[in-house]
Amino acid sequence: MAEYTVDELARAVGGEVAGNGGAVIRSVNGIKEAGPDEVTFMANPKYRAALKATRAGAVIVAPGTEAGASTLIKTPNPYAAFAKILAMFAPPAEAPEGLSPLAYINDKAKIGKGVAVGPFVTIREDAVVGDRTTLGAGTYVGRGATVGADCLIYPNVTVRERVVIGDRCIIHSGTVVGSDGFGFATEGKVHHKIPQIGVVVIEDDVEIGANCAIDRATMGETRIGRGSKLDNLIQIAHNVKVGEGTLIAAQTGIAGSTVLGKYCVLGGQVGIVPHIEIGDGATLAAQSGVTKSIRRGETVFGRPARPLKEVKKREGRVALLEKYFKRVKELEEEVAELKRRRDENR
Repeated sequence: MAEYTVDELARAVGGEVAGNGGAVIRSVNGIKEAGPDEVTFMANPKYRAALKATRAGAVIVAPGTEAGASTLIKTPNPYAAFAKILAMFAPPAEAPEGLSPLAYINDKAKIGKGVAVGPFVTIREDAVVGDRTTLGAGTYVGRGATVGADCLIYPNVTVRERVVIGDRCIIHSGTVVGSDGFGFATEGKVHHKIPQIGVVVIEDDVEIGANCAIDRATMGETRIGRGSKLDNLIQIAHNVKVGEGTLIAAQTGIAGSTVLGKYCVLGGQVGIVPHIEIGDGATLAAQSGVTKSIRRGETVFGRPARPLKEVKKREGRVALLEKYFKRVKELEEEVAELKRRRDENR
């Protein structure tokens, strides 16, 4: 079991200790549940009351935070610091060791040093698996595909033919990389399949959640940029380009040939039509239906998606409709009464 002093944890995240730096920490927990040998964090001011009441051995907080008797680790980004410390205590992922005799590895495949391959893995001819990569049970690596070094591919992932995956990538169970793009040419009442002859390129340090589908390009490539993180249940269509460092939440669907810039943020259940561009740093709020290109740095929301300020203004006006409806009804009644009196006086 891992254990560290508070001083050691602070050094690991570049933090400053206020309190007992020699206290021993053996685990991590939430701010309300943590005990004397556990570390927790507070990144949101709404948890100040919980900070005062916590029994945690140490709390990671922002500079300027005070908490009475609690030992604090002060750092500019408490959430990022907690993520680093959490990794220090996290148990190693369940993984095979060595090459399972139950795996099929084609003689023409190239396997790097220190690779771990679980049972019932298939690695086809001319595939390449980089050094120290782990392939979980039941994973398929297709003909001519490349998986880089230090990757963690969980059980039952499908990496189709000629797909390229960079270094230090993580792909969770059930995901398919390189499935055919949805392309058909309609002639009369017949839909003719368009062969999907392109590839998928996943750059370095990408993490892809469970049960995602990333389609190969019709021609050329579908590309996921370096450092991007994809949640579970995401559909990336053919020829989509996702820029570096982009975050995409669950159940998002991105239609063909759309281009996302760098460091975009897409909330859950966002839907994007084909052939548009999303500028660098744009934020698409949850359940947005995006039907046209979005400018750099813009935040949008709604169906169809519009600038957030515009949506808030419109929603504010909608909230007043009932009040205005009642007022109009009162005015109509007043006008009717005035007409009645006028007619009586004629």
